[in-house]
Amino acid sequence: MPYIGKEPEHGSYQRIDDLTSSFDGSETTFNLLASLAPVYPGSSSSLIVSLGGVVQEPTAAYTVSAGAITFTTAPAANTDFWAIALGDTLD
Repeated sequence: MPYIGKEPEHGSYQRIDDLTSSFDGSETTFNLLASLAPVYPGSSSSLIVSLGGVVQEPTAAYTVSAGAITFTTAPAANTDFWAIALGDTLD
């Protein structure tokens, strides 16, 4: 079946590159990369994000648009970060 735009990725889970060194307590928007390649999640809900060991709630704590994540509150400098981009989980 043809798609307009990016075709869904089936089970293509990716660990997002660490953003810890980019956190300075004032910036809220960061580009999403996996192995230095841009990542374009379909929605905020297709990411699992942890800041300082606490999993964040999609749309309440962060949003995603065009390959960038925007946090509602700027992460403090050196806050531990990890994230997983989920592919199509409904297949």
